[in-house]
Amino acid sequence: MKIEQRSTTSNGNRLKAAIQKGDILIVGGGAGHAAIATTDNYILEMSGSQNFASWFIGGISNNNHQFTKQNWIFGTSNEQGASSAPHIAKWIQLWRMPNQAMAKQCADYADAKFWSSTHSYTKNRHITYRLTSGTLTMDPNYCSKMVFQSFYFGSGSANVIQGFSAALTSILPNALPNLFTNNFKPYKVGTY
Repeated sequence: MKIEQRSTTSNGNRLKAAIQKGDILIVGGGAGHAAIATTDNYILEMSGSQNFASWFIGGISNNNHQFTKQNWIFGTSNEQGASSAPHIAKWIQLWRMPNQAMAKQCADYADAKFWSSTHSYTKNRHITYRLTSGTLTMDPNYCSKMVFQSFYFGSGSANVIQGFSAALTSILPNALPNLFTNNFKPYKVGTY
């Protein structure tokens, strides 16, 4: 038996074909990065920047970005005035909630609250990126906190996120799947 590695392009194309509305994407190890699929074709994220000091001091204004999944996966120099890193350069975990109706409801919430109040292609929400303590403030925000809030607030009165999570000081991307209640706990579709 011979094991061959897939190319980055092949791996990215497999991920692109797998993504569905309401999916959670977790990039890299360590602190990592998180994003949410607001439709079957668009990924919403808080991008941050390479200037790590700005993550804590002052923040990065207007840092919520939406990209087609093609551009988010492979990177782009310009989509609606923003650039996307080639996320496929690092490992990407794709997580999916088994209750697809709830996942789509939370994705709609994310789109309306963190991108466009009218669900349009053009952004009318401008969120500052800054790492702050507490999980419930909407602005400033950061990548995994935005994904967390999409499911925490977007699920309405349903018991989707464990109650203790609201009292956490921060949310790491890799911790996201563990914050759901058993009935809504996402499963890993794959690592790409």
